[in-house]
Amino acid sequence: MADRTQEIEENRPERHDVLLWIPVIAGPIAWILAEQLSYMLTPTACWNQQHFMLHLVPLGTLLIAAAGALFARNRMRREPEGSTESGDTRMSRSRFMALYGFWTCVGFALVIVATEVPNLVLRACD
Repeated sequence: MADRTQEIEENRPERHDVLLWIPVIAGPIAWILAEQLSYMLTPTACWNQQHFMLHLVPLGTLLIAAAGALFARNRMRREPEGSTESGDTRMSRSRFMALYGFWTCVGFALVIVATEVPNLVLRACD
């Protein structure tokens, strides 16, 4: 039993590793929220004739994606340039995840902006 406990303790991910997932999933979660909230608020915006509600959703979700991108950018700056050739795979993995999270957030922010275009062109009841 003690061997199993020691094995679990040795394989437990560090807090640093867990935090790297925040920018990786922030962009997709922001886009999912933008889609779902827009679909949910469209009948209410049509009924109340208040179209501004449909513009607040992309703005809020863009803030989520931007926060994820800024978090990833800060993590990239903290990590030194590393490669697998030097033998330190943890540093290169951390840098890769930060870079991937940054570009994922930027990409999904562009998708959120693209889904805002119909809200600008059409009315809520169209």
